[in-house]
Amino acid sequence: MWTTDKDGIIACLLSAEMTARWQRDLGDVYALMEQAMGRSTYERMEAPANTAQKAKLAKLSPENVKASELGGEPIVQILTKAPGDGNALGGLKVVTENAWFAARPSGTEDIYKIYAESFHGHAHLRQVQMEAQAMVTDALNA
Repeated sequence: MWTTDKDGIIACLLSAEMTARWQRDLGDVYALMEQAMGRSTYERMEAPANTAQKAKLAKLSPENVKASELGGEPIVQILTKAPGDGNALGGLKVVTENAWFAARPSGTEDIYKIYAESFHGHAHLRQVQMEAQAMVTDALNA
């Protein structure tokens, strides 16, 4: 599960529960995860979108994505619904083995947001972000 920047209270509560249950410093737990999976690089970016484009983004289906690769890796999953409960994401999430991005329209501004993460460093993250923006643009213009 991931949270946006406005959901900080939930992330804080989850962190407190994890610390209490595991009785370990979460920094140590995170370091172990990085050893196993690689170091994560994450960023959020924004792109302009009018009302019609935001409405279309919120209703995309996996078939709207024509690309087969992201950041030089095969796309393994394209989601528009949450895997756990099947609820609409209100946008799009594209996943590879070592990176992902999610694009969602803003509810308050004429923009959409791209959340992206890479386990291959900052340069790879930038590539993922640029390709993500191109994929969303292509889907919105189709």
